[in-house]
Parts: sequence; C-alpha cells; structure tokens
Amino acid sequence: MPKPSERLEYGPRKYAALHLLLARWIRLYGEPGRKYCYVTLGGTELKDIESLRFVDLELTSSICSYESNDGRFKLAQGRVAELAASGVTVELQHATLFSHQRTSDLPHIFFLDLEGICAWGDYDRRFGDMFQNEVIREGDCLLITSHLGHHPGLDRIREHFGGEFSVLGLDENNNNIVRNVFRRAHPSMTLFKALSLNGIQSELALRCFGIVKYRDGAPMGIYGYAVFSGNTELATFVGDDDTNYFDIANGQLCRADSF
Repeated sequence: MPKPSERLEYGPRKYAALHLLLARWIRLYGEPGRKYCYVTLGGTELKDIESLRFVDLELTSSICSYESNDGRFKLAQGRVAELAASGVTVELQHATLFSHQRTSDLPHIFFLDLEGICAWGDYDRRFGDMFQNEVIREGDCLLITSHLGHHPGLDRIREHFGGEFSVLGLDENNNNIVRNVFRRAHPSMTLFKALSLNGIQSELALRCFGIVKYRDGAPMGIYGYAVFSGNTELATFVGDDDTNYFDIANGQLCRADSF
C-alpha cells in the first residue's frame, strides 16, 4: 500500500476496467447530452477525471474530489491547480467521500476507489447514511473498487454474510461456493446491508450492471451499480443474469462462477 505522502499512480489496467464499466453504464443507462456531477476519490493525480472528460465533457459538468490524508491532499492540490490552468474546475475536499453533501439536482456518478475490501468496518453504515439522506439516489451511477487478493478467512466471511447467504440459499459448507460468491458479490451484499439498516430496500432498486477484475499491484475488482426507485431483492440483485463479468488479464468476458 502506498505511503501517505506518496503519489497514487495507478497502471493502465485500472483505467481499462473503469472505461469498460463506464461504457456499459452509458450504453444501458446514460442519457445523451445529460449533464452529470462526478464525485470521486481521485487520489493525487485525478486521472479518472481526464478519462471522463475524454468520453464526454457533460459527464463532468460538476466535479468533486475527496482526499482525507494530509500528505496526499497537498499533492492533489497541485494537480487541481494544473487542471484549473487548463480550464477544468475541481472542488477538492479534505475529507472522506462519505461526507459528501448533495448540492446539485444533477444525477451523480460516484467513483469510490477504495484501497481495501468493501466489506466489514462500517461501510454498510456509511453507504446506508448516503442512501437514507439521498446523497445517493435514483438516476445515479456507483462505481466501487475492492481488493480481491486477500480476505480474513472463510469463517469470518460466513459470520459476516451469514444472513445474506441464508437468504440466497447457499451451501455454506461448500468452500468454493462461499469463496466465489464473496469475490463477485461482497460489495453488493454490503450495499444490501446498507439499505436494510434503514429499511429502505423497498424504496431503492440497485442493479449491478457489470464487474471487472484486473491487477494493479494486487488483484482488484471494480463493481458498477445503477440506482433506481423501486425494490431491491437480494437474490435478484446478486444473481442478476444481466450482470456482465470481464477479466482484464485475459481480455475477455468470464463466467460468474469463475470470477
């Protein structure tokens, strides 16, 4: 993991994965000519902002980037100044993205480029607050990265996601099934926990439109979600046949059970 004062320079595989998911979201749900607010954990380099601007300037009609680390925030300030000199305005916040306050009626694209695993800790509560307070709401796109290279053990996975596994009817004694469902669906199950904490799973519908695995120093996955008004049922959410899976290393689609 990079030191707090180091630049966060990611390789091309991360951006290839991001572009694939962004392209799929645009094809399925994006509205041509619609303005969007882009909210990101842009790190120190903010390369993702430039990627979106290449696709369509309207995707970055408004830009908010978050960095809570003191050293990285100072580095990001320099990059924001460079972008400003070329006419790109970025609102840089010395805070966590989970503190974002919605000040625009524009639909939002959120890119949460997390350094760890999107499970455990208090991610369910943090996402739950964002859903409950309508920081994330219908019409938005949510892109989340999560570490795939390690986990705290299958017993811990069973303990944390036991309720979700029960609803899904999984054979928890089958290590391969537990491992596979965790790899491809732990952010989805975390988001479902977030909705359930506030009892709003019958008010918001989440749909996972694609998942891409890649390697950038360590195995990673990026998960894409569209948000609608409606109802989120866990089994449909996790087992959606229309969720596409892609392996950057092989350059091809892959099956859910081999993700």
